[in-house]
Amino acid sequence: MHQSSRHPPDTERPREPRHRLVRRHAAVLAFGMLVALGTIATLANPALFETPGTSVVDGAWADAYQRALDEASPLLAPSRTVWGVIDLVVFGQGRPGVLVGADGWLYSAEEYDVVADVPAAIRAWSDTVAAVAARLAEDDIALVVALVPSKAVMVPDPAPAPLPDGARVRYQATLDALHAHGVLAPDLRPALAEASEHGAVYLRTDTHWTPHGAQAAARAVARTVAERAPFPGLEATPYRTETLGAEPLLGDLSTFLDLGPLAGRIGPRPDLLEVRRTVSLEGPGEDLFAEVSLPVALVGTSYSADPRWNLPGSLRDALGADVHEAALSGLGPLEPLERYLASEAFINTPPEVVVWEIPERYLTLEGFVPWSASR
Repeated sequence: MHQSSRHPPDTERPREPRHRLVRRHAAVLAFGMLVALGTIATLANPALFETPGTSVVDGAWADAYQRALDEASPLLAPSRTVWGVIDLVVFGQGRPGVLVGADGWLYSAEEYDVVADVPAAIRAWSDTVAAVAARLAEDDIALVVALVPSKAVMVPDPAPAPLPDGARVRYQATLDALHAHGVLAPDLRPALAEASEHGAVYLRTDTHWTPHGAQAAARAVARTVAERAPFPGLEATPYRTETLGAEPLLGDLSTFLDLGPLAGRIGPRPDLLEVRRTVSLEGPGEDLFAEVSLPVALVGTSYSADPRWNLPGSLRDALGADVHEAALSGLGPLEPLERYLASEAFINTPPEVVVWEIPERYLTLEGFVPWSASR
């Protein structure tokens, strides 16, 4: 008897393997939890209950609300870390402001930024410096400019790209313009290049120089003072610079990578920063009421103001004279000078020499307003 073949009923079809069902259910559950957490975080966000004091008509309220919501969101920091890792690992880049070079070297984007008319920018800066020098000369005070070369100039090999033409000629063109005005301005590049044969002169993860680089610059400045602007008592006070050890440093440029707690693991490894201290070998004087003499004033930016680089100490050591510290961080090179010239310290105890530290990269940034003695 012929038996007809029939398909087994649906209930007899092979069932989906259990592990696939578990994965599918876990994925659905995880997605649901993510949506729920996001909803709860948004509803619990304080920004939801605060009305930004801006106009609703032009869209400013929505923008302000979005910023407030983002800043207060508990998911903001983890998400920024995730995107920071993706940017660095996949695309080899960080947030605007930093350029990623080879071997973990980081560079400030400002070193690559130049205005449309570079000669005009350099002319404005050199005229400003000449006006400052003329103002100081009225009181028989010499000005020495310490023009700090950009990191991409002194450490070009790991840099992400060559400097644009305007930035490439910026340092020498400024020196030429200053010298044409009769301003004392040593070329710090040879001193830093020579020092680089014995150790790093710039930090890998930071904009600034190392204490070793700052010492080389200080010695070059001291030679210019001794040759061109000597004063009584020069090299009369002995100093000694000591190295106290070393400590890890993740520099200012590493913050632009947005790596959060993964900084130093996924990103560039920390620099090893020497800790230096300069002390006077004469010790404190016996006369508590004796007039304090500070024949040299140092003004400028964080290259001078940050004690980790020990530039004031290296300058004391190289000059054999005490130094008044008037540099300030975060204000550019011009404002600290203006504040010092208006200070009681300058008015009551004027120095013999003012050393003005100016990072090269500031020369071609937008927004510079020239200085005049009438300001």
